[in-house]
Amino acid sequence: MELLILFPAILILPFIVFYIYPVKFVQNLEASDIVLEPPKFYLYSYVFHIHTQFSYDSLGKPEDVFRARDEEKINFVIITDHEVDFFKFFEDEKTIVGVEKKINDSQGKLLGDLIEVGDIKVISHHFKKKYRWRLERNEEYIFELINLKDALVENRKNLFFYLFLGIFLYPFAKKSYLKNFVKTINLEKYIRNYLKEGWKNKIIGGLDHHVKVYIREVGIRFLFPSYKFSFSLLRNFLISKRPLKDKKDFLNAIKREKNVISFSNKPTLFWLEESTLYVYSPFPRTLIRVFSKNNVRSFHGSNLKLKLSKGTYLVCGYTYAFRIGRFFFGLKPLFLSDLIKIN
Repeated sequence: MELLILFPAILILPFIVFYIYPVKFVQNLEASDIVLEPPKFYLYSYVFHIHTQFSYDSLGKPEDVFRARDEEKINFVIITDHEVDFFKFFEDEKTIVGVEKKINDSQGKLLGDLIEVGDIKVISHHFKKKYRWRLERNEEYIFELINLKDALVENRKNLFFYLFLGIFLYPFAKKSYLKNFVKTINLEKYIRNYLKEGWKNKIIGGLDHHVKVYIREVGIRFLFPSYKFSFSLLRNFLISKRPLKDKKDFLNAIKREKNVISFSNKPTLFWLEESTLYVYSPFPRTLIRVFSKNNVRSFHGSNLKLKLSKGTYLVCGYTYAFRIGRFFFGLKPLFLSDLIKIN
């Protein structure tokens, strides 16, 4: 009889762990109980750093990219195959083609990984030891602060733990389990390293998506991992002050406007008025963290108004299931702002 009572409790335990995982204790928590009305912006969603069958290590086809883009309602997809731009033969008004290149010295030593999209240059994979950027820092380059593939794989303990939970959760809660994969990302590690190393470049989030398994038969279309899966986990939102006319206009706007790396299809907005930072989250249960090189401040509330002193900042946010005092349960990354400079 005791075993019969214990068995349902054992079955439900993985669901409880999934609900409260991960847990974070936040020191010096400040309240931010204000209501904001954001100014008028034009938002454009896009995904960056996508590989297809034209890369030597990927199998995805153009039609698979288009399908995922439309299903996830993404405005632009930036394809960055290794060393080649063959996707240009399939390019349409919502697809932009770039190239990912490894830069080597005369002895063949790897000096960095650079993605070129028109005249936009993006430093990629910097926090992966093998690919660290060893060339001159050019502040006109954009910095891929979050590389989704690297961020998931590098945090192996969290990833393996989450995969273990999936044995119990996936058959019953497939959609919820998959969309919460980003819980395993150690977002703040990348923020701290970026600021500690003194970077002052605009930032972007990349997927580095490769399709490793592809099965296509009559009535069967199986991709692992699928483009739709990656597109649902991370996208960028370009916050523009004016409407954009076309792809060329969009690429120019990436260089001059603010970008938000979002782990949700609902964008979080941030903007500056002189030296005052405003953050507008679409979720009522939000934890906002404002990072400078030597300090971090934490705010509980969906909106934030904060006076900033001279310096550089990154702002990130999380949604959570519930909190008890300074303990936040079920924390999930929500957004990461572009670099903020106060002169």
